Amino acid sequence: MVKIMNKKIFYVTSEMEPFASASNLSQNSNSLPLYLQDSGYDVRCLMPKYGFISERKYILREVIRLKEILFNLNSVSYSCSAKSAFLPKNISSTRLQVYFLENEDLFGELNNLLYKSKNGRYLLDNESRYFFYSLASIKMLPNLFWYPDVIICNGWTSAFVPFLLNHLKNEDSNLSKIKTIYLANSNDNEIVLNSSVLNLNDSIKSKLNTDSYNEVGSSTADMTIIIDNEIKVSKDLMKKKGFKGNKNCHILDSKDENFLKNFSDLIKSVK
Repeated sequence: MVKIMNKKIFYVTSEMEPFASASNLSQNSNSLPLYLQDSGYDVRCLMPKYGFISERKYILREVIRLKEILFNLNSVSYSCSAKSAFLPKNISSTRLQVYFLENEDLFGELNNLLYKSKNGRYLLDNESRYFFYSLASIKMLPNLFWYPDVIICNGWTSAFVPFLLNHLKNEDSNLSKIKTIYLANSNDNEIVLNSSVLNLNDSIKSKLNTDSYNEVGSSTADMTIIIDNEIKVSKDLMKKKGFKGNKNCHILDSKDENFLKNFSDLIKSVK
């Protein structure tokens, strides 16, 4: 494997083995960042600290500068904290750093279905939960003393990252340099976005103009990568607004033997 320039990558996901897995969002959350790190990138991952994740088992460590992260949006104050760990050695010998974003009210009581109640129905507060998560993933960067060159947004739970980054980059010159890549790996037809509950002013909220998380992510990211697996989600997605006619939209097949290399090549092409 050829080593490349030390581009900084922030991989934002809501699932990652062995910590939490409830949908296909976890399928590539190990292989992609690990391959990028082995290729020479400086990779760090972020996922929520769900209450069922054992801090002792996975050796989550407190980081003083991440102990209390305070921020606001539209005069609403928010707070979170984050802890640090590495992907367990039984998963990979590579020391891949994973940050766990903590907010007890939003993530502490979730069951292992994550987005659904035990009866299988989607939770009514998913919008506000993952809007906060996307916002916090950006607002925590100054506390990390580390700004990525690229944020990879894994699926609908991080779809607001490119949208919010586009509206926050004027606040911090470091944010304006960050590129975003949105990964679409499901058609999200069952997950309907109700933007009326989000803490956005009307002028910004009107720009959403969709009830699809995928369309929010794809239409505002610098690049979109559709990942086909057993289900060819690209067939459905390429008919939708935000994908159809998007010149920066690419399709990869996770079953292709060159999938990881092709993915890395796309990351390398981002300027």
